[in-house]
Amino acid sequence: MRELDALKKMGITTQLKQIFRPPRDDGTASKFTPLSLCQRCQAWGRIDIHNITPERLVSQSARTSAMIREFVSIEQLTENRNCPICASILDAYHVRSQALPHLQSWPSRRIVVCMSGPFYLDRGFDDQGILSRYPDLSDPDYLVIKMFLELEVKCLPPINPEDNVAEQSFTKQVGAIAVASDEVQNASTAFTITPQFKMKYSNEKTPILCGIERWEVPFFDINVLRGWLKHCDDTHGPQCVDEENEHAILPKGFRVIDTQEMSIIEPNNFVRYAALSYVWADGLDGSIQLEKSNVDSLGVPGCVNKLKIPGIISDAIALCRDLGERYLWVDRLCIVQDDQVTKPIQINGMDKIYRSAVFTIVAALNIRNGAGLPGFTGRAKLPRSSVWSVPHAPDVEGQGVKVDGIISSVVDTSLWNKRGWTFQERLLSRRRLFITESQVIYECSKDQATETLTWVTSAANRSPVIRDPFEDKPGAPTTREEASKAKIIEVPGLYGFYGYNYSALRNPYAIKGTPSIREYCVWVKDYSTRKLSFGTDILKAFSGVGNSLSAAFGSRMLYGLPERSLGQCLLWSSTGLAGRRGEAPDIPSWSWASSLNPVDYEWHCGGFDTYFLSTASVVYFHYQDPEKGLRKLDVGEGWIQSEITIGQLSKLEELPALKGKHIPGEWRTNRDWRECPQNPWQTFKRQALDPDACRIAAMFPGSLIFNTTVASLAIDHLPTARGTLEKYDRSNASIHNQRGEAVGIVGMVDFNWVEAHRSIEGSRKLFDFVVLSGGLQKYTVRNNCSFWEEFDKIWLLYVMLVERLPCKPFVARRVAIGTVTMCKWKECEPRWETVVLC
Repeated sequence: MRELDALKKMGITTQLKQIFRPPRDDGTASKFTPLSLCQRCQAWGRIDIHNITPERLVSQSARTSAMIREFVSIEQLTENRNCPICASILDAYHVRSQALPHLQSWPSRRIVVCMSGPFYLDRGFDDQGILSRYPDLSDPDYLVIKMFLELEVKCLPPINPEDNVAEQSFTKQVGAIAVASDEVQNASTAFTITPQFKMKYSNEKTPILCGIERWEVPFFDINVLRGWLKHCDDTHGPQCVDEENEHAILPKGFRVIDTQEMSIIEPNNFVRYAALSYVWADGLDGSIQLEKSNVDSLGVPGCVNKLKIPGIISDAIALCRDLGERYLWVDRLCIVQDDQVTKPIQINGMDKIYRSAVFTIVAALNIRNGAGLPGFTGRAKLPRSSVWSVPHAPDVEGQGVKVDGIISSVVDTSLWNKRGWTFQERLLSRRRLFITESQVIYECSKDQATETLTWVTSAANRSPVIRDPFEDKPGAPTTREEASKAKIIEVPGLYGFYGYNYSALRNPYAIKGTPSIREYCVWVKDYSTRKLSFGTDILKAFSGVGNSLSAAFGSRMLYGLPERSLGQCLLWSSTGLAGRRGEAPDIPSWSWASSLNPVDYEWHCGGFDTYFLSTASVVYFHYQDPEKGLRKLDVGEGWIQSEITIGQLSKLEELPALKGKHIPGEWRTNRDWRECPQNPWQTFKRQALDPDACRIAAMFPGSLIFNTTVASLAIDHLPTARGTLEKYDRSNASIHNQRGEAVGIVGMVDFNWVEAHRSIEGSRKLFDFVVLSGGLQKYTVRNNCSFWEEFDKIWLLYVMLVERLPCKPFVARRVAIGTVTMCKWKECEPRWETVVLC
């Protein structure tokens, strides 16, 4: 950056003469002292090991770069610790290995470092091929190359000295290439790091290596962040910042922090503001929050300066101000925490708050002490950040970094991203500035940017104007117009930006247009894996997403499920041991929010299957509304590919034909469904609910009431393809009718649970299964059935395994979800009942 600043202050000719030293050709000896390298590291002594494009900046014999890949033990590095290269690698290893106590006692000769490099912090390639790279010329005496190495540390099994086993080489020859030996390849990886270094070469005709130093970037550049936001404003416009924001109706009692007046205000009209997403510190940290008792005093200008607030909030206030935004929304200081009237309104309005923010500052950190934003003014990042942070993903061919996985590797793995409340804060925010321990990452609806691509002088990352230093002729260009006719390297662009046209599946944290049921299932799966300090917040922390989905689907939300798609959204499966959220007993068992464990909709049919959650409607659902009483639900009805009501189906002689591969013939489909005890014709005839069941349902607010067929069946372990039983953590279980015939499966249940509940000789255990809808087998099963001409196995019924409440007829609770082959349902001796699912 300094050479660019100098360029503005002096003429180009003068600047070039000061920065670029002409090569020596008078035969005099170099004044620089080369580093003393071990035999293995000799290649690092020449600058041609690096992939740079100097354009006669340096005169040397070789013009091609070389990738080094070596396998060396900690013992070997220690023996050569006087070699600066070996010492630097050894130092990085010792820093990181402190966190792994078992390495301290592992034989150093059996700890192997697989070293690859050099790599550079740029994208490696552009449309023209490998990117142009330039050394740092801040000091005219040196050519400084900033790079990183990939160090994969592997632990080989210890060798007993008494066995007299010869130490094997860490490599083997494959043609002319030395690759890792089988022992090294098969060894477990203790950790992988990508430490960053600066290599200093003398600026002369034949450069020599004069030094190697650690290289870290302790602070982020506010101007870079400001440029990212401006670029998005100028090029994306309403795609990322909604022009209708100023008309948004924010929740009653909405407040913001005025970062100039340092007060907390309740604006009369819409104001442009940023938001903060972070994780509250554990326990009571003594920091103040907005309460009824201080809401008036905190509205006085300057009052925020006197507060004891977490460093993460004070840094966010200052950062917001530095980025040119006057107002900032922070939940702790903008929601009256002890106001039982306005607080629920604010929480339920998170969709409006985060969607209306011009951007969200996200503290995507791995600690929750609230200390501050790493890299912000006066608060340096973690020492040796490149050793402790998520390693860069090197691109071997271009020797740059793969940027497309930066968010998934850095942000998705953070503690912040594992908390329940932050899910909707991320999903609902239109633009996000992720502040991590190692770097800042920007994401909007169209593009991403990463701070790491701003740390080096590269044609990919910046826009230098550099003249060929060895073309020192009279009449050197002094203006941009003259430079355009001379040998000028000018690369327009924005620091660190790279674009992606995300699809919803590629970027799961984006609401674009009308979300699909597929996206809803992905979000529920993600959200259910997260942690909440209070289990009672399970639906509150999802309410903002629920509001957005309600508006997008044109449907009310019932305990986290969209009413219009209830038939599909009931088909979730819970992983691990069965368990209900005891601290939230009001949530009915049919809602995924009742589960203590992560849930998944792909247990039966993968998310990319054509017929993922495409169902055939055979049930009318009613709901015991806690406020309005019993009502029929507005559930969308259909037949796999067709939107058609059960009433319309019942009037047809033949069911709607399906299109696609491996689908049963129309005559077979109609025959099989006519013979099935539960079909559209029977469902239409049996709409009347049992009056006694309706009276009992009034005792269970939030319950679903519906007529369906019920069968009492047994469960057992599902044999493997070899016909044997193997213990598993969770897998599908087998459903059997009372004659012992396998008729279906239960999805993703715990082995021990099945073992305790399966029927054994002398002890038959039966469970009730209720039909929810019809469907098709997944593609691979349909393919096999078509090959073997077993078309009667292609149609299935989605069923729910329930447990009955003692002393309460009709009432049941969900246990698990499964499928039964449709043609075998009649062999299960089903009966029609009114079920109250609470």
